[in-house]
Amino acid sequence: MSYEITHVRVDSEYNSSEDHITDVKLSDGTVESVRQVVGFIDSRMEYFFTDHLGSKAQAESVHPSGRPAYIRTKPNQTTADNLLSLPRF
Repeated sequence: MSYEITHVRVDSEYNSSEDHITDVKLSDGTVESVRQVVGFIDSRMEYFFTDHLGSKAQAESVHPSGRPAYIRTKPNQTTADNLLSLPRF
């Protein structure tokens, strides 16, 4: 199953790093914590978002040493599909 992320919540409006995303809102209105999303992605569920041009960007979990896991878009040739480009809620 795949889930579309439509909004993000960050721990401060001035943060410009994906590791500061705390929650996401999905296309059906469901709100999930990043911790939940990381667990679901690690269990092989798919999360993505669609940019303003209609292109899909897949989300992935990141597990840095000594820091909490977070989500980001899978690296590709553009930075326009960054999760932080989504509206806040």
